[in-house]
Amino acid sequence: MELINNDDGTWTLSKVSELEHLMLSRLPESADSTGCEEASNRLFPSPISPEAGLDNEKKSSADSDWKEYIEPELRVEFRDSLKIVADDLGQAQKAKDEEVDCYEFNIPTAHADHWCSALNQARIVIHYSYNLPDEDGVLDMDPNPEKWMATLQSEIYGMLMEFLIKKVLWVA
Repeated sequence: MELINNDDGTWTLSKVSELEHLMLSRLPESADSTGCEEASNRLFPSPISPEAGLDNEKKSSADSDWKEYIEPELRVEFRDSLKIVADDLGQAQKAKDEEVDCYEFNIPTAHADHWCSALNQARIVIHYSYNLPDEDGVLDMDPNPEKWMATLQSEIYGMLMEFLIKKVLWVA
């Protein structure tokens, strides 16, 4: 995978292998925390620290307000980011790199934040859904093929997120 800066305010993600393309195409569904309470709690945490010392009534009131006023906006932002990413992925074109089939597509600079949001959300859901190790790069020796694929998927997402942060979002 290679991220190339274009002159028109977009970036081209090129040399995307068949496997990387498959993993990226799964991003929207991988970011769905439905049915994974741990991931939902991480994506939509209570605003009240356990050490805050609030009585149950005040904590319950603050949590209720958060769920009513803030969480719906977060869900809309996540959903919008996933839609933008899915649309960008839908523009993928087959290409050849040294006679090997691969894919490429453009990511507008304005979409980089949405990509990072979607990639991070998916990594969190994958992490909790498959009980992956807490440290990046640490491989679980569990022979479960689904867990291996989830680990690979999370690593690909992390690598792309790092590219976007370093090359697109932190540009001086």
